[in-house]
Amino acid sequence: MNENVMAIISQSVSTTVMNLLLFLFYRRIYEPKFQNKTVYIFTFIATTALFITINQISNFLSAPLINTIYSFVYFNLASVVLFKCKLKKTFMYNSLYFLFLVFIDVLSVAFWSVIKGENFQSILSNAQYLIISCITNILIMVLMWLIFISVLSKSELTIIKRNQIVLLGAFTAFAAFVEYNFAVRINNSKDGIIAICILLGFLFLSIFLVYFTGEIIKAYNAKYESELMQVQSKIQFEHYAEINQKYEESRRVIHDIKKHLSVLESLNAIESNKKAGEYREIIENEVDSLFSGFQCSNQILSIIMSQKIMVAESEDIKVNTEVEDIMFDFISDIDITAIFANLWDNAIEACRKVELSERFINIIIGRVNDFVVINFENVFDGVINEHDGKLLSTKEQHEGVGMSIIKSSVEKYKGTLVIDHDENIFKAKALIPLA
Repeated sequence: MNENVMAIISQSVSTTVMNLLLFLFYRRIYEPKFQNKTVYIFTFIATTALFITINQISNFLSAPLINTIYSFVYFNLASVVLFKCKLKKTFMYNSLYFLFLVFIDVLSVAFWSVIKGENFQSILSNAQYLIISCITNILIMVLMWLIFISVLSKSELTIIKRNQIVLLGAFTAFAAFVEYNFAVRINNSKDGIIAICILLGFLFLSIFLVYFTGEIIKAYNAKYESELMQVQSKIQFEHYAEINQKYEESRRVIHDIKKHLSVLESLNAIESNKKAGEYREIIENEVDSLFSGFQCSNQILSIIMSQKIMVAESEDIKVNTEVEDIMFDFISDIDITAIFANLWDNAIEACRKVELSERFINIIIGRVNDFVVINFENVFDGVINEHDGKLLSTKEQHEGVGMSIIKSSVEKYKGTLVIDHDENIFKAKALIPLA
C-alpha cells in the first residue's frame, strides 16, 4: 500500500479522534441546546468530513495556516451553535483546547524527531514518520483526555486515579512501540493493511477506555451524590424532629397555663368578677389559635405542612390543599421529611420568581386504588434547567439535589415520581403503593 495513502488515512483518523474528543469536551462543560442526539451525531460526521477535507487542502497547498485558522473558527462556532455557553468563557476554553492540540502536534513530531535524530521537516516530509507521528498524536490525545476527565470528576479516590493514569501511560507507550515497528516495515499492501488494522484496533480500544473511564466517573459521582442526599435528608429530619419536640413542650406549657387560667376563673367566680372571666376566655382563645395549623394523623407531616403553609402565605403565595388523612406509617419519618419538605421548598422557590398576583401552590394528597398520590402543582417562570433528562437547579452552584432526594425516597418504596410542566405550570406527582 502506498505510504502516502497510509499517511492520509492516519491523519484522517487523528482528525476524527480530535473531533470526537472535542464533542466530549463540550459535553462535559456545557449543556446541549438540542435534546435530539441525532443532531449531534450528524453534525459530528459532517464536521469531521469537512475537517479532513480542509486538512488535505492545506497539505496540498503547503499552507498549514489555513488548517489552523479553520480549526480555531470551527471550535468557537461549534460550541456556540450546539451548546448553551457564555461567549467569554467559551473563547477562553476554546483557546486552551486549541493550544492543547497544538502542543500535542508539536510533541508527537518532536518525540520522533529526537528518537530518529531528524529535524521537524524531515519527519513531516517522510510518509512513514508522518504515520508514526499521527499514531502518537492519537494516543497522547486519548491519554490527556482521560486524565482531564479524571481530574474533572469530584472523586476523592486519588489512588485509583493514579493507577489509571499509570496504566494508560503504559498502554500509550506500548501502542506507540507496536505501531512504530509495523510502520517502519511497510513495504507492500499486506503490510499496510496490517498496520491499518492495528491502528484501528488501538483506536477502538482507546475509545472504549474513554467510555469506560467516563462510566467509572459517573458511578463515583452517583455514589457521592447519594451520600450527599442522605446527609441532607438527615439534616432536614433532625430539623423537623427538633420542631416537633419544641411543639410538644409548648403544648405542655400551654396546658399548664390553661389550668392556671381555670383556677383564676374559679377564684374570680367567687367574687363574681365578670371581667376576669372574659379576660381568661380571650387568653384561652389566643392559646388555642397557636395550634390551629394543619393537623393530620402523622405528626411529622403536620409540622412540615403547617410550617410551609405559614412560609408560603407570608410570601403572598395562595395555598390550596386537599389532603386525605393518611397515617403514612409505611414510610419512615426521614423519608416523609425528604419527600414533602423538598416538594414544598421547590414549589416556594419557584413562586418567588413570579409576580405576587400569580403565585399559587395546589396540593392534593389521597388514596387512589392501592396507591397514595401526592400531587404538587405550582406556578413558575417557565425556565427549566435539564441535563441528560435530569432536572437541575436554576440557581448557580446548585445541582438540583432536592429533586434527586424526592425521587430516591419515592423509589425506595417502589413508587414513581412524574415531572410535567407547560408554559408556566410545574407539576410533581408521586405515586407510592400502599404497603
